[in-house]
Amino acid sequence: MTAVALVQAFYAHLANGDKARAYTLLDEHFTLKQADALPYGGEYKGREALGDFFEKFNRYWQEFKTVTTDFYEVGNKVFAVSSIRGVNYQNRLIETEMIQIYVIENHLIVSAQPFYFDTALMQEI
Repeated sequence: MTAVALVQAFYAHLANGDKARAYTLLDEHFTLKQADALPYGGEYKGREALGDFFEKFNRYWQEFKTVTTDFYEVGNKVFAVSSIRGVNYQNRLIETEMIQIYVIENHLIVSAQPFYFDTALMQEI
């Protein structure tokens, strides 16, 4: 499986609500780094820590959708450029773009780091 196919499979499993299957694509020491300024910001280390992330993420969003994503592979990195749309729990519609950088080693995702094009927009309540 190519690095892009690996990340696409990860997205597909999450979109289908199959977190257990998505987690099989992650290295046991997987690290997710979210901007500290976000309501669900911080560094999440290990597959188990993703439960903490999703708990915080789901407290912020009542609805969240990745509208489109383009994937690019450079060396052991996959760049996912996405348009996102969501409604937070203050009933505020948020539409923006983001890029996520995935690092791949030994056919597993070892880290992910998203960059929202408008982080301040995500903080407005």
